[in-house]
Amino acid sequence: MTDEESDIKDDDILQNLTFECVALHDFKAEQKYDLSFQQGELLTVTGVRDNGWWEAKNDRGETGLIPSTFFKIPDHIKAIIDETGKRNISSSDSKSSSRKLERPERNEDFVTDETDPPRTLVDRFSEISMNQDVLPKGFRTSVLFDLAQKDSLYSMGNFMAPKLDESGIYFKDICYEKALLKPNATLLQKKISLIAARQIPEPPSDFIVKSRHIRMCFHDGNKVLSNIHTVKAKWSKSAPKLWMFNSKITPKDSCVEEGEIFIKCNECVPTLGILFELCISYEHLKGTSGEMCSGWAFMKLLNDSGEPVKSKTNILKVQDTEPFTAYFLRANSQGIAGFFKKIKDKQKLPRIVISICDPDRPSNQQISYLPSCLIGPWSCISILSLSRKVTAEDLLERSSFDSTERISSPVLASLPHVLNEPDLLDALRVSWTSIMKNFKTDDIRMDNTKKKTFRDLFCETVFVIVNSNNLMPLKLGNSESENVSKEG
Repeated sequence: MTDEESDIKDDDILQNLTFECVALHDFKAEQKYDLSFQQGELLTVTGVRDNGWWEAKNDRGETGLIPSTFFKIPDHIKAIIDETGKRNISSSDSKSSSRKLERPERNEDFVTDETDPPRTLVDRFSEISMNQDVLPKGFRTSVLFDLAQKDSLYSMGNFMAPKLDESGIYFKDICYEKALLKPNATLLQKKISLIAARQIPEPPSDFIVKSRHIRMCFHDGNKVLSNIHTVKAKWSKSAPKLWMFNSKITPKDSCVEEGEIFIKCNECVPTLGILFELCISYEHLKGTSGEMCSGWAFMKLLNDSGEPVKSKTNILKVQDTEPFTAYFLRANSQGIAGFFKKIKDKQKLPRIVISICDPDRPSNQQISYLPSCLIGPWSCISILSLSRKVTAEDLLERSSFDSTERISSPVLASLPHVLNEPDLLDALRVSWTSIMKNFKTDDIRMDNTKKKTFRDLFCETVFVIVNSNNLMPLKLGNSESENVSKEG
């Protein structure tokens, strides 16, 4: 039997595989060919596809596509998928690399409208993988960079800004207790430290590297859940494949260079984790410039019992495929004979070293005042918490819901813009740290005193700058932009 015949046979096995599985959590259809379901619902899978989107039907006879990562798959079904997946991968490297993550076209109900925008990150990677001629082999267009540039939805300012709930009467994540902002503690509040990224591929010599950095966000294997946070790496010309990160930053450093990060999330679904994308800003000798991705990694944040992972150091393998392809296929790299050869080869693999731990009590308390889903620099927790409290007070003091009075509040009017500009956030952080050193012990304990001082500082510094015409947006890899930011 030829390799092609074997692939066709394996595809037939998966497409005709029928079994029942239980949903681990809710899923709401966002396109006409998706199938909604609730946690605990029993569905019948009628077709398994290697892109992770399977055909299924419920007990009411409704059919559609479901994400396989949202279900508990029976062990005997896993064994079948593992076996067929491994045969398909090992049959031809060229076939494996060219296989696209497309939605199945089994019948008209499953055909994707070409005008529909890609809904998931997997779809987005499939779309851009078709246009890689300008990038060197092994590199891809940076998806998180593309999302952050085109849509302010994924900015910190957007997630920190107050949002109305579905009723249009109350604000999400802002609850009051005795006219003060009530803490909003979530199950998942952690501290992450980026330690190093090793053996990261380098582009050819005709690509001039301007910046190396990691972009990250909360992800559930289906979509981005949080703001997209960026951390700039350090490297030397003698060891460009080794990326290092600052554990502590000085007043002269930018918060973009800080390797310590806080994370907070209330979307505790079984597949929840952090997606890391390793990015390189470049200039080509032909005159073009841009940003490309040299790999990605995923760190799960919940164990099998649905509890947050314990404090530990993780060594994550950097994948060069579309995100989550390896997880859908459950296909690991081919085995290597010999114990010492395995160790030696493992050391050559691209990987990220990351530690995760519980925050200290004061920091954990400050994080509890932040929105229910956010990623940000550790050194900015204090000012982010204060800005959230001041924002809540300004909202509470409005005379009526339709009043434009709140626009007169400098914090409400300008805070989202400030949080989207790292240099302004740095200026606020450094100034606040300097003021805190002169605070008396009693003043530090008085929350009202700190909020008043913070409000005055905000109005006298960043509020003036953000409303001027001299503000240059920070662009990683742009030396002029970065120098202006540091001088400012």
